[in-house]
Amino acid sequence: MVLIKKNFYIFLVMFLMSCSMNSGFYIYDLSGKQLKINKLRYSNYNSVKLYFDRKDIDAPYEEINIIESSHHYYGDFYFDKVFMNSLNKKVSLLDVDALIFETDLSKYSFYKKDNLYFTAIKFQ
Repeated sequence: MVLIKKNFYIFLVMFLMSCSMNSGFYIYDLSGKQLKINKLRYSNYNSVKLYFDRKDIDAPYEEINIIESSHHYYGDFYFDKVFMNSLNKKVSLLDVDALIFETDLSKYSFYKKDNLYFTAIKFQ
């Protein structure tokens, strides 16, 4: 009985760790290759600047990564504090300044129309 409890707790810890590692977010380089982020510590908790249109960005920037969220939204995800907190934490693992919300990235093979996509940018 003790062995069963021990194995159950080990399984539970492993399961919870695996769930929290990607949190439903996937990061790709601009060629579409999925990246594995090795940093486990969030670097800051500031809210990332979010743009919905490239025309609103006044400063020159470089596109760095694509971020995919497998969380499905049918409303305004921007007002979902839990989602935005998770997104901010994931983005803090990258060295970027802002995100651009993408409405169509169908040129990439990983694209799924029900998922949310962002392009991570760094100001020059």
